[in-house]
Amino acid sequence: MTLNWRDLTSARRTRLPAVRGAVARPRLLAALDARVLLVTAPAGYGKTTALASAAAQLPGPVAWLTLDADDADPLVLAASLSLAVQALTGGARPGEALAGGAAPRRVAGLVADVLDGSGALLVLDEAQVLSGTAGAELLRALLAPGAGRVALLSRTALTLPDLARLEVSGDAARLSAAELAFTPQEIAALWAAQDLTLTAAEVRAAHAATEGWPIAVRFLAQAAAQGRVTLADLADLEGGDAPLGTLFTYLAQEVLGPLEPTLRGLLTRSSVFEELIPALLEDALDEPSARALLEALAGSGTFLTRAGDDTYRAHPLLRAHLRGLLPSQEAQRIAARGAAFFERTGRLRRALAAHLLAGNTPRAAALLAERGGVWLAQGRVTLVDRSLARLPRAVWTPALHALAGDALRLASRYEEALSEYAQAGPLDRALGEVRVALDTVQPALAWAPLETAEALVGPQGLPEVRRLRAENLLNAGQLAQAVALEDALKGSARYALRSGDLDTALERALALADGETGGARAAQNHREGLLLASFLYAALGEVEAAGNCARRGLTEGERLESPFVQSLALARLGHAQVAAGATGAAQESYVAALRRAQGVSGRLRAEPLMGLAALAGRAGEVGRAQALTADALGQTGGDEYMHGLLVLTGALGLAQSARPAATAGVAAAGLQEAQVIFGRCGDRFGQAAATLALFALGAGPADAAAQAAATYPFLLGRPSLFAPAATRAARAALLARLGAACPGAQPQLSRAAHALGYAALPDVTDTPGFEVHVQVLGRVAVTRGDGRVREWGRAKARDLLALLAVHPGGVAREAAQEALFPDAEPGVGERNFRVTLHALGQVLEEGAHSGVFLERGDWLKLRAGPDLQVDLAQAWALLRLPAGASGRLEGLLGLPPQLADLDLEAVQREGERYATALPEALGAEADAALALARPARAALAAERALQLDPAHEPAARALMRAHHAQGRSAAAGRVYAALTAALGELGLRPLPETAALWRALGGDGVTGA
Repeated sequence: MTLNWRDLTSARRTRLPAVRGAVARPRLLAALDARVLLVTAPAGYGKTTALASAAAQLPGPVAWLTLDADDADPLVLAASLSLAVQALTGGARPGEALAGGAAPRRVAGLVADVLDGSGALLVLDEAQVLSGTAGAELLRALLAPGAGRVALLSRTALTLPDLARLEVSGDAARLSAAELAFTPQEIAALWAAQDLTLTAAEVRAAHAATEGWPIAVRFLAQAAAQGRVTLADLADLEGGDAPLGTLFTYLAQEVLGPLEPTLRGLLTRSSVFEELIPALLEDALDEPSARALLEALAGSGTFLTRAGDDTYRAHPLLRAHLRGLLPSQEAQRIAARGAAFFERTGRLRRALAAHLLAGNTPRAAALLAERGGVWLAQGRVTLVDRSLARLPRAVWTPALHALAGDALRLASRYEEALSEYAQAGPLDRALGEVRVALDTVQPALAWAPLETAEALVGPQGLPEVRRLRAENLLNAGQLAQAVALEDALKGSARYALRSGDLDTALERALALADGETGGARAAQNHREGLLLASFLYAALGEVEAAGNCARRGLTEGERLESPFVQSLALARLGHAQVAAGATGAAQESYVAALRRAQGVSGRLRAEPLMGLAALAGRAGEVGRAQALTADALGQTGGDEYMHGLLVLTGALGLAQSARPAATAGVAAAGLQEAQVIFGRCGDRFGQAAATLALFALGAGPADAAAQAAATYPFLLGRPSLFAPAATRAARAALLARLGAACPGAQPQLSRAAHALGYAALPDVTDTPGFEVHVQVLGRVAVTRGDGRVREWGRAKARDLLALLAVHPGGVAREAAQEALFPDAEPGVGERNFRVTLHALGQVLEEGAHSGVFLERGDWLKLRAGPDLQVDLAQAWALLRLPAGASGRLEGLLGLPPQLADLDLEAVQREGERYATALPEALGAEADAALALARPARAALAAERALQLDPAHEPAARALMRAHHAQGRSAAAGRVYAALTAALGELGLRPLPETAALWRALGGDGVTGA
């Protein structure tokens, strides 16, 4: 009797797994574009969930097969594959062939044909069961080139020769445990699905405890939702019995269950140690075969991974679970032997952890006192903090209290740090208090403990105390005294900043910031290079760079869990936003900075209060601006430079007020006070900013202001945080005034003029103090720089503006009149045109000298320039750039598709020219991106071109090539089909070049179906 092939397998294994509560993970969807995808990760990494969820979102068909041990037999595997694809187009053929006695390899080839014909994805779950079996040979046929795709999900690495070849050719991609692990953002999303909202610190704690292991993240979220565990419970998995309860019993069942007793025993007993070294286990566990056993565990799909050439580590949750299974006496005995090994081999950090676990507190205390300072210098604040927490307070010495103060200080917990320093030795107490004052930039608090330290310290420690005093002098704004005591301070970024050498300060700040992000380090608080660079960029008017540095600094502050760095980063982000003109966003940043400063240090409140005072001044709120400045001045702690900065910024806000008559006198008084303060500090930049702002108010001499602008041209040329005027046009008008008042200084002022966009120093009559933006793309509109849209006095004025915009060289007056009033009597037409021209002048030039934007007479012309910008001219400048030029594609993508629809022949002609040029330019960008092997960028350009012109063949060809380069054969086919349809509506067919490309990409050359 012939056995029915269906009896060899089970339909249950071919069902797509049901997925509930899956987190959207769009970053994994891109991997499914690969023709062959290999997903390799241990148990619990969500391979099945991720692929089932992603597959359900695919537009094409999906077949699924969960393999089991029986599939090692090629005949059984052939039957399973036949059953998996039977619902696809042509899916009956493999089963029919198998029933007719076809060989398993032939059946596998027919399965591949079915996948190709239907463009389907076949997912093979639990593929590790095929490793080293005869069934693995059938995979060769499935992996052969074709339109179908295959995903292999495996717990262990698959050794298939074809995979290496496919990866080299770009046809195969891999996902590992690292890609499958949940990101912090995905962890937050999973918690949110349980109606739980995590703070940023809690998200980091969950990620640290689970390392993104999906099953652990899910169990932890469920347990947290049910109140069975809190993230604080898992903050220190090394500190003893972690309260896991039954939360991770999955580990024993899924990970440990399949292990041989010898391997399971080794994994359990070695859970005492964070890192596993063969020599350690040979010594501490008396296990002569440790190396071989560790290799076996690492290759078995458990959570033992390589951490170095001769080092392995287990997942922290697995270790905590296993350590809970060990009797406490056995764990202590193993830890004690491990501690001795670590000390002999110089691994003192590991030795400390082992001593603590072994209960050997005297040696742990001695080791921590001896090495804790070194570890703090390496940025290992958490290590020292947690190690101290594991030591009974009864064994703490004054040296350990000093160490605890240092750790708390580096974590921005200053009040707690001072409490610990109070229990340290007299010298350590004084030095600790000095360092808190330096970290928080409160020089007044450092003078007394500095005196104490100098009296107690020996000759060997005196240079360090002298260095601390010099830094405090620098913080106090006493630059000359600081460098007299410590000449090396002249090379610091902060000295350069406070002396007015901003370019040098930025160079040194960026050197500090280089390599600052990432890695184990302690927060440097106000010394963070990125945040200092952000402040300097804002002062220099490079607002984008200022914002980028502030955001990077904020991210780093969150990683370091430093509220000080986070608060300062938010304040610096506010400065960048003020300089960029985003005052609403700046207000939010300053308020957030104040919120983060709460309970950390009053000094942190100074900068956000400074920013809020400036914003209040701009709004004309004199009383509120003064109150905020007074509050900020109370936080300076004796820092004279900061005092000057607060007074200057508050006065600048009032000088830029919406109610200048009410604020000018108060602003001038503040600027004069700032001049005096910065003079005492030796800061040339602060003095220059105040001097220039006083001239802007009409309260200061022109020659001194001209010298300030020549020395610091960015104060007028760019949107500096300390500029005397908030807008580019207002700074241009001020520059013109300054040039007129000081003719001899005009050559020196030209740098600022060039930065503002002028070829030469502008004339007062040509700088109205505001900008006008003319729009003819999409619609015709005139907008002032403050965002106000101008109303049209006459509709014909709008038409005249469009006519002048499409003739950048100008139009003869008679020709313009004929275009607008073609059928009017000569006298009537001339009168109507004169009224129209006057109306247009009112729209463009209200509040400015006549003729600043509109040339009148026999020849009419828009005087485009920095103060009058025409969007069509800007668009053509972009279109004329060579393909691939920096920023060109981004600019093209933002352009409107057409000109305003007006009944003027010249405008319509220009509209046709523009509508042709835009898709052409986008197509050229697509070709340029393909030449640089950037298919995603090419697709972006080509898709936009085809939106504008569905029959644009060059763009279609570029998009087809881009899709093919990304392994999206079906998408390339859809492009060809859409192009064929668009051309068909015009009575055309694709060019031979396009049809040949489609055939070369594997299509039939007709429809792309």
